Formats: sequence, C-alpha cells, structure tokens
Amino acid sequence: MKSLWTGPRWRTACVLAGFTLGGFTLAGFTLAATPAAQATAAAPSQDLLGLMAEGKTETDLGHYDAAMRALSAIVDAPEAPSALRLEALVRLGVARRFAGDDKAAFEAFDGVAHAPDLDASGKALLVQALGGGLPDPKRWEAIWPRVTFATETSEWKRPAMVVVWPDSTPARQGQGEHVTISFSDADLGDVFRLVADISRLNVVVFPGVQGKVTLEAHDEPWERILDRAVSPNGLAWQREDNVLLIAPPEQLPKARSFTGRRATVDFRDSDLKKTLAEIAHLGGATVDFDPAVSGKVTIRLNEVRWDQAFEIVARTNGLDFSEEGNVLKVTVPAR
Repeated sequence: MKSLWTGPRWRTACVLAGFTLGGFTLAGFTLAATPAAQATAAAPSQDLLGLMAEGKTETDLGHYDAAMRALSAIVDAPEAPSALRLEALVRLGVARRFAGDDKAAFEAFDGVAHAPDLDASGKALLVQALGGGLPDPKRWEAIWPRVTFATETSEWKRPAMVVVWPDSTPARQGQGEHVTISFSDADLGDVFRLVADISRLNVVVFPGVQGKVTLEAHDEPWERILDRAVSPNGLAWQREDNVLLIAPPEQLPKARSFTGRRATVDFRDSDLKKTLAEIAHLGGATVDFDPAVSGKVTIRLNEVRWDQAFEIVARTNGLDFSEEGNVLKVTVPAR
C-alpha cells in the first residue's frame, strides 16, 4: 500500500484567469439530451434565440435592465422550448442578482430548481449560476438526479439558494487568502497544488482520490474554493494544525489534538514499518506491528507534530493503531 502525498510547496499548475462579469458557460462540459427530450424538443425561433443572445450580451455589459427584459420575454413566451425557457430563467436570476435584487434572483433560481422538466443540462447550468463547481461529465451523469438545492436563510431579507451535493459534507463559509480562478475540466490535483501554494499547509491527499472540476471564483477565500472543488466529487477536507487532509468523508479520521514535538519527515519509497518506527522514535515511542503490515511509503511533511505524522502515515495506508503507554500497536483492520 502506498500513500499519495502532495507537498506544501507545489508549483501552481493551473492558469489563473479573470472572471467575466455576469457570464458563465459550461466550458468543456457537454451533456447529451435524453431521448425523451430529443423527441419532444422543438427548435426555438430566431426571435427567441435573438432575445437569448441579447440577454447574455447585456448581462456581460452590465446593462441589467435590458438583459432582464430580453430574458423575461423568453420565460413568458408560451412557444419557448423547455430547455431554452429554463436557461433564460437561470440567466434572469443571474442578471437580477448582479442588479442587486437578491429576492427576485432567488425566485428565478427557485423556479428552475422546482421545474418538473429540469434535466441534467439545466441543473448543471443552475449549479454554476449558484457558484457550484461541476465534476467531470461521467460523474455528473451518475449523480445529477441526487443533486438538490436548499434555501439559505441566515439573512431573511436576502434568501439564497445553495447546492446540496450527495456523498459530501456541508459547505463551510470559508476563510483564507482570497483568489480569482477559472478551472475548465481541470484535474483536482491542480486545485490542490493551488491550495498548497496559497495556504503554505502540508496537503495530504488520500490514495484513490481523483476527479475533475469546472468552476470559476472571483475574489473568494481558498477554503470556499476547495469546498466547491471537492464536494461535487464526493470528497471532503479537514484541517488539523498545519496539515490539510483530503479524502472521502468516511476516510477522514476523527479530529484530535496532537502534542508531539515538531519535525520534518521525508521518506521516499521507504519500507512502511521502518517509516512508522522512525516517526515513533521522534517521540520516544516504539511500535508493535501486526505481522500483516507491509508496503512502501513516500511522504514529506514540513514541521508537523510527530504523532500527527504517525497517524497520517498509518491512516493513508489503511492501518489502525492504539496507544499503550509508549507503545503504538499497529494493526490491519479486518475486511
């Protein structure tokens, strides 16, 4: 078994891009319509397509009143195909939000969220309008029916809609340095590299973690950006001292306090038992190993407490351990 580790000084591999005011696209994200939708969808008229183009352009230019008039005309048009009407309603919510009318924006988004004909493409557009990231198309196809929306009412005069992702933990408010980014179908490793560079934390990614994300963020704290990247992929993160752990929620260890002295540990393709024994030695402890423990490990952690480093190596390799005085008993969990 091997640990996958991403160090605290990764060079940023993603491209930081500007944010287009009012605009959002399903960049790099194409979803096919369902057979039923293809059979019933009618081609929109040129007049309606012209109104959609006008609504997009006026929103990007900051002419929100003009944008809202064009988009409202599509929403109210009885001949508008369902997909076009729902897109117009999403974009109407965006224009209203930028115009400062949060209540009206919520009403538009709520209308989309509860539309009986909302399909995968329409839901993806709403997720992006609400600031959510999108996973790769294969995962989206698997989870989109289970993606739901909730109302955030912490400020009753400004109701907001939030995305509720399956297989994930609730999003946090988010702290840390603010960043403007644009990711299009980017590997999650790019996000983790960015977070490591900005936060200067030791970023530990559990084995098997993978995925892609499409998202934009304008002047947002890195913690919120990380939430928006991992949640669509069924992942979670937690911070313990100067270490950031990223894994499926059920694999994250229970939060605990570490008191051992700080040290820098650096092992490359090292025997797992030898690595754990050397880390324990930093704290004057010895290790009693289950005979089934074996494997190699590659890890570097800067200025972490030795007992935290020990737990990280054990947990990322699927091991359990208990403490009896100065002896750490390491076992392989029963499958």
